Amino acid sequence: MKRYFLDAALLIIFLSEMSFQFLPHILHEILGLVMAAVIVCHSVQNRNWFFNFSRGKSSRRKIFSTLINFSMLITVLVTLVSGICMSNYIFNEVVPLDIRRNITIHQLHVSTPYLMMIFVGLHIGLHFQEIFQRLKHFLGVKTFSTPQKICGCIFFAAIMFAGIYGAFLNRLGDRLLMKHIFATPATELPFAIFVILFLSTMAIFVALGFWLDRKILR
Repeated sequence: MKRYFLDAALLIIFLSEMSFQFLPHILHEILGLVMAAVIVCHSVQNRNWFFNFSRGKSSRRKIFSTLINFSMLITVLVTLVSGICMSNYIFNEVVPLDIRRNITIHQLHVSTPYLMMIFVGLHIGLHFQEIFQRLKHFLGVKTFSTPQKICGCIFFAAIMFAGIYGAFLNRLGDRLLMKHIFATPATELPFAIFVILFLSTMAIFVALGFWLDRKILR
């Protein structure tokens, strides 16, 4: 269960970083370094995957999971390096001014975290069955009644709708295309609503990863 507390901490820090408009800029930089440290701890905790992913029989699920994991790693590195290059506080004496003001680096730092959000969602979706079973065990739930299943379906539909709406307000497509964006309608919303919409958008990719795992990759 300890590994899930670390995963939860990583998700909370990631959400905080994505809500940078609500934070002091220096705190955004500090949390970025904290997130990098937690990612290292997460990687160490799951180090067996790095040593064993080339062993055994290859399968569609294994290949897809490997691509997602390495894509997450690349987006983390790009986000971290571009963030250091843009630093106005912690690394401002180290990074030259022309690099800190480079528009391409800025666009990378704004766009790459949304790619990371997609890959994280797919990653969670691939492991959702295991996470769900552990959560049921933790809560002491064995089966769900019919009314509970109906409520669950309604809740799922509401999340999907909120996720689509959040992607529209956050101009997800424009961000992925690296368009120069400073603010969106989503960033003008209250903190709690912004986080809920962002999580709902990520939930779309969790659902996609779960569907791929159950229907395509098995």
